[in-house]
Amino acid sequence: MEQKLAVTNDVLFFAFKYALGSSSDESVLVIDTLKENIKSIEAVDLREYIREIYEFRNSGKITDEAAWLDFVDYLQEELQSRE
Repeated sequence: MEQKLAVTNDVLFFAFKYALGSSSDESVLVIDTLKENIKSIEAVDLREYIREIYEFRNSGKITDEAAWLDFVDYLQEELQSRE
């Protein structure tokens, strides 16, 4: 039986930062968790996720680049829907 746990935006962000440079399994898990909680994340934080993805990509350290860039598209669509 899976239990739903409450997490803070800070915990999600730390998991996100860790997953940027980790294996694709971790990336997918974190991306899916962020999507499940997207309505609880403020627009300013969504922009920070986008900025971090691009910065990490430019550093050459990003893993599973396609998944992260797809997530950027998802975040941008979410931001547009909030305007």
